[in-house]
Amino acid sequence: MTTLLTFRENVKGFFGRYDFVITPILKFILAFIVFHTLDVGFGYWAILGNPIVILMLSAICAFLPSEVITAIGGVIIIMESFKVSIDVGLLAVAMIIIFYCGYMRFVPHTGIIVLLVPIFNMIHLTYALPIILGFLVGPTAIVPAIFGLLLDYCEGSLSDIVKVMAASTEEDTAVSGYQYVINGLVSNKELLYSFVVMALVILVTYCIYRLSFEHAWIISFVVGGVLNVALFLIGNVLVLVNVDILPVVYGTIIGLVLAVIVQFCKGIVDYQRTELLQFEDDEYYYYVKAIPKMSISGSNKNIKHIN
Repeated sequence: MTTLLTFRENVKGFFGRYDFVITPILKFILAFIVFHTLDVGFGYWAILGNPIVILMLSAICAFLPSEVITAIGGVIIIMESFKVSIDVGLLAVAMIIIFYCGYMRFVPHTGIIVLLVPIFNMIHLTYALPIILGFLVGPTAIVPAIFGLLLDYCEGSLSDIVKVMAASTEEDTAVSGYQYVINGLVSNKELLYSFVVMALVILVTYCIYRLSFEHAWIISFVVGGVLNVALFLIGNVLVLVNVDILPVVYGTIIGLVLAVIVQFCKGIVDYQRTELLQFEDDEYYYYVKAIPKMSISGSNKNIKHIN
């Protein structure tokens, strides 16, 4: 444990010293992955998939707030949707306006979650997200996570929309794309059930994580993971959905591992050094439970050269 704590402190110190360089690099990498994923999912505008364009957009985002990545991603989605058809583009505009007015105006910093969901789906780790979002972000992650699942559904169905529109006559082309998206969404039981599971796992993980009993953080991860798998098993048994359980299981396990790693980086508390404090003022009594985080002080080494 001492070795791990020393390594963590060294990494934190390194990031603290070179934050002005590391942060733009990380933003650049994140933006590049996001825009490349959108190109893989849509890919109807050749210029938007040009590596030079993606690199330029990523370079711009590297020196701007993370909300700019979400904004540019939304513009790309709209342009790609209009390339398919006007009605699908208008539907994309309506969805983004709803998301912006109902969520992004109030919690702008977590809007990037919408674009992270397709990335996790591309590497087959969608089921790892609820646990991570539950303790890192909390209930405010539910809305962008659901919109992210919706975006992933739209990416997967666009090729079918193009085929349907190609087979349609000019008279019904104006509505076929819109009807296909809406009808497919309403009839997709797996997607709608995933909305519910995602919201419940995030909420339960967050609630347990915020409790004050010992080892609440690891218990929240385990309960969230078990709930994630159990809900999809129940859905399969009751014939509500038809979901392959194997990706759910290994995705949940990977989510647990990632959650433990992130929690270790945030800080592990030392329950053996718990202190209960009591003090008062003119109006209240205060009872405080203080639990210090595990840490290790860096050693100062003085090297003397003796000639």
